[in-house]
Amino acid sequence: MFKTAWQAINKAQDIVLISHINPDCDTLGCSLALYSVLQKEGKNVFLFNTTENLPKKLRFMPCFNEIRPYLPSKFDTAIVCDCANFNRTGLDIEAVKKRACIINIDHHLTNSNFGDINLVISPNSSASMVVYEMLKQNKVTLTKEAASCLYIGTIDDTGFFAYGTMDTSTFFNMGELVSLGADPILISKQLKQSVPLARFRLKEYAAKSFDLLRNGMVGLLVIWQEDLKRTGAKREDTEDIINLIRDIVSVEMAVMILEEEDGSFKISLRSKNCLDVSKIALKFGGGGHFGAAGFESFEMHAEDIAKMILNEFDKGMKEYGTQK
Repeated sequence: MFKTAWQAINKAQDIVLISHINPDCDTLGCSLALYSVLQKEGKNVFLFNTTENLPKKLRFMPCFNEIRPYLPSKFDTAIVCDCANFNRTGLDIEAVKKRACIINIDHHLTNSNFGDINLVISPNSSASMVVYEMLKQNKVTLTKEAASCLYIGTIDDTGFFAYGTMDTSTFFNMGELVSLGADPILISKQLKQSVPLARFRLKEYAAKSFDLLRNGMVGLLVIWQEDLKRTGAKREDTEDIINLIRDIVSVEMAVMILEEEDGSFKISLRSKNCLDVSKIALKFGGGGHFGAAGFESFEMHAEDIAKMILNEFDKGMKEYGTQK
């Protein structure tokens, strides 16, 4: 599949690189790296993301300022990066399929294989590592910018090697990316030591406002739009909040319910040891990984969402106890 995907990309001339709504480092790491490489290959390349306000903390990533919220007038190939399903792009799949071949590059176990070509390698530490393997196996020379983007995507998606699918190949590949120009110290400072004051205040609010349920095994936090306004935080500042709750020693599953501006909710799930939260997310139309998943809700109230998740938690822990 690495060769099949690259052959299709090689034949293309007008390519749009698509990252998911409210992008993180991994989806942008893939698309920005491919942008740098494919430009060098002489392709006409366009970066698309539908999100109105892109995360300011990622502005240091190479080519970030080239991302546009609209599709180009002409493209024959669409490369979708780090999306478990096409809905995550904010686009209509049928409209895109009429215009282009869709290449789906991902690492989510729950990927729906929506592409004409599906380069979905799961388990894998990141979609960025899937892109790197594709480029490496096809002997494509990486630019310094591409190496940096793929390093950023992987280091962030694994929580600085704290979770996800980790094996010797991940560390070996990361070493190669460093040798190609990725700067670990600079990247670490940009991602970990550039916290806005508003995010710090939001973390303080979270530490005081979460609930411990199921004998301390579930940590639940609801963040309302009012809370963001009070602390001065932006949506992107909520990104790592759930990890604070997951890190509590007794917690097996952390849940964050975030109210969106339109009144809908984004639900993030994290587990630590034995619970597959991707199964819970799938039941509500979402997806993800064993230890990190999520979904969206446009109709239910936060209290009802919490009750349903707790019910699924009880089922999951009962199933785990039976298997053990």
